[in-house]
Amino acid sequence: MVSAEVLLRPNGSLKTLQTEANSRETPNSSGGLRLVPLVLSSVWILPLLLLGPWIYSINLKLAVTLTIVVFLVAPVPAILMLRRYAHKLEENAIAAEVLAEQLRLQLETVRFRTARLREELQAADRQARLTHQLSLLGQFTAGFMHEFNNPLAIVAGRLEVLLDERKEDARLCEDLEQMLKETRYMGNIARTLLQALRRERSSDVFEPCDLSNPIEESVVALRAHAKTQGIEILFQPSDIPHVDVPEHVIAEVVRGLLNNALAALKEVKNGRILIRVDDYQTAGARVIVRIEDNGPGVPEEISEHLFEPFVTQSTGRERLGLGLFLAASVLDMYDERIRYEKRESGGAVFVLELPPTRYTRGQHYHWFQGGKAE
Repeated sequence: MVSAEVLLRPNGSLKTLQTEANSRETPNSSGGLRLVPLVLSSVWILPLLLLGPWIYSINLKLAVTLTIVVFLVAPVPAILMLRRYAHKLEENAIAAEVLAEQLRLQLETVRFRTARLREELQAADRQARLTHQLSLLGQFTAGFMHEFNNPLAIVAGRLEVLLDERKEDARLCEDLEQMLKETRYMGNIARTLLQALRRERSSDVFEPCDLSNPIEESVVALRAHAKTQGIEILFQPSDIPHVDVPEHVIAEVVRGLLNNALAALKEVKNGRILIRVDDYQTAGARVIVRIEDNGPGVPEEISEHLFEPFVTQSTGRERLGLGLFLAASVLDMYDERIRYEKRESGGAVFVLELPPTRYTRGQHYHWFQGGKAE
């Protein structure tokens, strides 16, 4: 039988097991030598047979009986030897089965480790490719934003001039003011992304934000587009403290989530988007904003990767899957969080967790918890 050490050894190598199997004695290797003792095992009856004539001369009946007994007893040593040989064959067969099973387990372990290493290598390769893509994207975006600010400043200046020149035309001034507001909003986004890519702190400061202002502005900006799709946008404010986040950052994130919801509700009848601010009950707790829709929701296979770059459920080439990644990255700079929840009655819910105001003075843009950028 195989020893307990062989059976319980967890890390035995295939080479070691094969060596044990080769070194173990096999019955066939000495089969020719075993025939000699098998033949000699019956030689012991020869002296008895030589006594046969002498006994026959004395008593015939006794001689016949003795002869019969001798021939019956003669195979006994051979039978005993064959039984011992069969028992050894059985032991060797069992040992061979155990070794074969051990080899199979070792082979399965090698296959499992190989598959795991292959998966880790593929994951590392994907991560390296993703890091390279993000690095190139960051360099491109930084350069683009730097050049983008110049014509944007010209447009904003020209709008200010038009407002002064056409101040008598109330309707035109209203449109120009809205355009100037959007232009300044774009400038804030460009400056935010540029400084975020550079991981630097701005010399400008922002005041604590009243959430109602950027949310209502985002709703007003997208309500006309929503009506053309037959989608209703509702906002349920609540009595909450101000938050330590720039107003334009909140507007940027809310607009992005609303645009995603509008795209998801494109084929849904009676589409509805609800922006709800939870009641604030505990001092120091985070302010919770929920943006939910009654659309198809997010597929299970990508729900856990929504905030990773280049993840999208859209098949269009114009959708790169960077919106939620950028939103989560910008929010993280101000100690904010965003997460996805599946809506019980169908649809999607995106939850913003915002830090309540901690200081009465203005904070630097890209303020990090602890007062220092990473």
